[in-house]
Amino acid sequence: MLNKFLGTEADKLDAFLSIAMILLIFCFFGILRSYFQGLRGSPRELILVLFVKFLEYGAFGLGMLTFALYLSHDVGLTDIGAGTYVGIWMVIISGLIMVVGAVCDVIGIRQTLLIGCVSLIIGRLTLPIFEDPILISVFGFLPLAFGVAISGPVLLVALKRFTTASSATLAFGLYYTLLNLGFATGGWIFDYFRGIHGDYSLIASLPITGDISVYQLLIAIALLMTLPQIIVIWLMRDNIEMTNFGVRFLADKAEQVQPFFSKIAKNISNAARETSGMLYQVSREKRFWIFISALGIVTFIRIVSLHFLLTFPTYGIRLFGDGAQVGNLYAVLNPLIIVFLTPLISVLTTRASSYSMLLLGCTISALSIWIATVRPEIFEPLIDSDFGLLIFDRWLDIPEPSRDPFYFCLIIFIALFSIGEAIWAPRLMQFTAEIAPPDKEGSYIALSYLPLFLGQFLAGPMSGFLLATYLPSGNEGDYSLHYMVWVWIGVVGAITPLGMVFFRNLFLKLDRSEEQSP
Repeated sequence: MLNKFLGTEADKLDAFLSIAMILLIFCFFGILRSYFQGLRGSPRELILVLFVKFLEYGAFGLGMLTFALYLSHDVGLTDIGAGTYVGIWMVIISGLIMVVGAVCDVIGIRQTLLIGCVSLIIGRLTLPIFEDPILISVFGFLPLAFGVAISGPVLLVALKRFTTASSATLAFGLYYTLLNLGFATGGWIFDYFRGIHGDYSLIASLPITGDISVYQLLIAIALLMTLPQIIVIWLMRDNIEMTNFGVRFLADKAEQVQPFFSKIAKNISNAARETSGMLYQVSREKRFWIFISALGIVTFIRIVSLHFLLTFPTYGIRLFGDGAQVGNLYAVLNPLIIVFLTPLISVLTTRASSYSMLLLGCTISALSIWIATVRPEIFEPLIDSDFGLLIFDRWLDIPEPSRDPFYFCLIIFIALFSIGEAIWAPRLMQFTAEIAPPDKEGSYIALSYLPLFLGQFLAGPMSGFLLATYLPSGNEGDYSLHYMVWVWIGVVGAITPLGMVFFRNLFLKLDRSEEQSP
């Protein structure tokens, strides 16, 4: 009777998906409801900050998936040139992050965010218009780097300012959730418009910009996601903070006597002097170098995450063809898994040490990479199965002639990597905060970016080299060695868990939670 009622296998699958989707939506809104209940009484600025983060990370994620493709297709850079360019740009962002706090301290959160938002608008407005390397560097990527560098740390400052000690944990949890949802939105947009227009054809010829490609269109959409941020930021009150007794109004920074730019220059100068002194002091501490060494080992698994942004989009498009659903494969699947798993894992592993969880998560992520190197033929029976119908018909919308069993390799790889990331990523932040001395927390956290600087710089050229070697442009249809991309990335990722085991005592020296465990 039930089979007759449900109809065909496709109808049964649709019914199953509908029920599963309803349950997932119900669970997600339950998570959001618990967050907002705990944040009841917070000022409106908290909600506005969270909304800005959602929009900005969607725009940022869309841009990161697009930039290497834009630089190679529209600007004319080689694969190695495009990868190196993006890698250096990311290093510049990381360097700027260390100084933008000085600006925020002088002019306040609202004005700093407005400056950052204007910089983002200038950058995202320039890139769809120009293709000259000098113009896009000076008026596109440079202001974009400044805007990205401001948005991250200043929004975190705002989050701390607009919460109390009791509500901060919930606020940061909601912040992380919306961050991942924003990134997933950017990934979906990336695939949707490429699916409509293709990867290599010109969309239209406009009066101002001339011929516009799909990658320029995607950057323009990122611009449209940035424009509403101006309105949202404008609605913020800058001179408030949340206390246990309610909202407290602070002295208006605009009424301070010193001229605007003079204050900024003086504050940055002081910050530079204090930072150099701090660097000298901290660099003489043995514990700091143990700390940096430990983070350096973990950086190798973080380099793998960078390859999903730098290498994977071009890799998927060249391997699978025009309009390949690479955004849905990583930029949607990864954040959704993290959103749902991170709270559950955090609750279940509260008593576990940071070292053990870091090792477990990094091992899962590192091993997952090698799934992309197995022979995809073993997954061919899945193409015509219910699971294959779910993947190709209901999710990726791939017609039958283009259904490659290698999609299953990538899906399993990304899913397992994301599960590992949901374990190690939160613990890496906790580990970094726990091992910093009480009086030098800010210094240690700021300097914790140093290994990532090197990782970002190396990931860019490595990405270009792997693409140029194993999936060269203009050689479509002859990519028999494409799996070697993941062999090399797998070797890089394996350094982290192997290094953690080999230097176990180094991590345990720093892991306070391990020291305190019975």
